[in-house]
Amino acid sequence: SAPMDTNLLSNIQKLFSERIDIFSPVEFNKVSVLTGIIKISLKTFLECVRLRSFGRYGLQQIQVDCQYLQLYLWRFVSDENLVHFLLDEIVASTAHRCLDPVTMEQSVIEVICERG
Repeated sequence: SAPMDTNLLSNIQKLFSERIDIFSPVEFNKVSVLTGIIKISLKTFLECVRLRSFGRYGLQQIQVDCQYLQLYLWRFVSDENLVHFLLDEIVASTAHRCLDPVTMEQSVIEVICERG
């Protein structure tokens, strides 16, 4: 019943989540161009995750990678919530595609990213 509850919760979150227009028009300025590139890159990352299966350590590596990106990408985009949303989607999709979904504690992830 737990996997079914997780799927139901995931589907409900998707229903109420804000739709992001990945290929929205880009203005001729640095922030707009970088926002467009980052949106397309993160969406591509998400689609690549959806095509794979992951083990426990693959999931944990994605958690660390997304935390690291979250720490540094926000300053290059016009809306940092966009980065947070897409990175959260990447981690959630990875957990969904994981054969042994054991996540790493957030405090451990933060220590790894601080040292990196």
